[in-house]
Amino acid sequence: MKRNEWLALIATTLMMLAVCQSVLAKNSKTVERGMTKQQVEAILGKPKLTSFDASGDRWEYRSGVSLSGNVRRTLVGFDLSGRVVSYDSQLVPVYDCGAAGSREPRRGGEVGCPIVPGYYDASLDEASFGILRGKIQRAGFDSTKYDLIEVACLGCCFTCQQTAELMKLFSFSDERLKVLGLMASRIVDVQNAATIYRLFTFDSDKDKAADIISRSR
Repeated sequence: MKRNEWLALIATTLMMLAVCQSVLAKNSKTVERGMTKQQVEAILGKPKLTSFDASGDRWEYRSGVSLSGNVRRTLVGFDLSGRVVSYDSQLVPVYDCGAAGSREPRRGGEVGCPIVPGYYDASLDEASFGILRGKIQRAGFDSTKYDLIEVACLGCCFTCQQTAELMKLFSFSDERLKVLGLMASRIVDVQNAATIYRLFTFDSDKDKAADIISRSR
């Protein structure tokens, strides 16, 4: 690997680590009883859903969990004065798009399954992804491109659409399958795997892609 390509690899590694450290730092803060709504919003951001009753408001957050295929749902309850009185965070199953009782993603089908609100929160933001894609596209050799993708997968997660975008940087099916093999365990929305399957012409390649994703869960 040439010196400038090593530098690109190192720069990408540092960028990915910085992004992921930022996410971890935000998530490490804890909501405590008695906090105000402003304090909760500073830690968790704006809620995905809100509701209220005679006892006060309730905020709900949902965020993707990269490797387990579940969604973390967080509920924060406030009293009538706007102070936290309850806090609960737990993993809940994502809508299963495979056969009944199966975790295997469904191959084929143009219509994706319902997307859980907030499910993309765990994936790399589009600005950072654009930088990563540009670096990979400019790499001189396929081996360097694979290295960059592998480094990016050390600490960040991706949507099916982002995965497909990186796969499209390669021309042949076996190359695209190799990229999928590197990224499959970092995909947060396998219910949208049809986006990936459409990159292949032959059913045999689509089946291989489905198998890679299934084995990564």
